[in-house]
Amino acid sequence: PTMRGLVSFIADLRNARARELEEKRINKELANIRQKFRDAGLNGYQKKKYVCKLLYIYILGWNVDFGHLEAVNLVSATKYSEKQIGYLAVTLFLHEEHELLHLVVNSIRKDLLDNNELNNCLALHAIANVGGKELGEALSSEVHRLLISPASKAFVKKKAALTLLRLYRKHP
Repeated sequence: PTMRGLVSFIADLRNARARELEEKRINKELANIRQKFRDAGLNGYQKKKYVCKLLYIYILGWNVDFGHLEAVNLVSATKYSEKQIGYLAVTLFLHEEHELLHLVVNSIRKDLLDNNELNNCLALHAIANVGGKELGEALSSEVHRLLISPASKAFVKKKAALTLLRLYRKHP
């Protein structure tokens, strides 16, 4: 199912004739999203949709200084589509020194220990992309376990090896 709100927002931005109009539309949307995030009753789909809008705004080069916590919370979602957007947002919004990074470590560990290869891969990608000493120290043993486990599929082992290599290169 497509996210109609996201699709129409992107269409609005593409149809904006001038930078000022684009900026006005983005500021209006940021205010709307900020308001929506204050509502405790948001479901997973709505959180995902608003984080997608924030990602799009961020990719266009605008500053997105909120919504990071909602993205971190999506990582622990049970639905794959929500988890996937959460991981994408974490890898784009957070860096290795970010204060929210410690909040996502346990969710990443849970996905590394999961029997679902797709969740393993999302976690491995996040570790490799965000990297950092904290993530490396906290999770390298789980990544190594995926690498040497006879139960791991070849593509998971390959990603685990590349993730360890990336961590090693950043912090030998």
